[in-house]
Amino acid sequence: MDKSVHIVAYKAPTRIRKKIENYSKNLKASQAKLINYGLYELFMKSPHKSTPEHIASYISSKSFKMKKDNYTLRITEEYYKKILQMKKEVEAINKEEYFDNEFLGFLLCYYFDKIAFYEKKKVNDKLKTQGNPTQVGLYFNKKLKEKINDVSFRFQINAGMLVFDILTDPALGQLPFKGVPNNIVITDEEKERIIVYMPKYLHEELNQLPLANSFIAEVRGERYMSKYKL
Repeated sequence: MDKSVHIVAYKAPTRIRKKIENYSKNLKASQAKLINYGLYELFMKSPHKSTPEHIASYISSKSFKMKKDNYTLRITEEYYKKILQMKKEVEAINKEEYFDNEFLGFLLCYYFDKIAFYEKKKVNDKLKTQGNPTQVGLYFNKKLKEKINDVSFRFQINAGMLVFDILTDPALGQLPFKGVPNNIVITDEEKERIIVYMPKYLHEELNQLPLANSFIAEVRGERYMSKYKL
């Protein structure tokens, strides 16, 4: 992924700004990392759910009350190019032109309404009521840890949010994992720790399972990387 950085501005409705601020606090991630995770999910993880047709239909069916404020954000050049290309295609579909900062605001609205993994009702409600996350150390084999760190660096995302996503991704089934992991080999090689901030409800749920937290995270991590070809 292109690592050159582009500074962009965006507008957003009050409700989206509140979501960004609240999730940033609840997931112990900067607002920039939170938004970059949104771009990762939109463009890299779930592009089939965020096609120009999806975005165009969403924009044309909604009424947006954007705040007057402009917020700035650093994103990779690749994300910037994808946003501009998406904007061009959506404008052609809707036969309407949008300002760049306005369109990025539309994308953020779409992300929170349609894509964000932590917006699913169970996760969202528990994040609202439980506040600050718990610091947890999870152990992964060296190769998987390197993959997690590499994905975090390539897409400019927070490693803790990536692990949270790995543990809660419905495509991998409910905890601990979907079916018996007969195609995953977990070796006894020396493990390396990743410190993550995990929502309290998720840590409590993991502790109630008859398997070690790190084993569950490792198996799901291998499957996640394979499923999304990371």
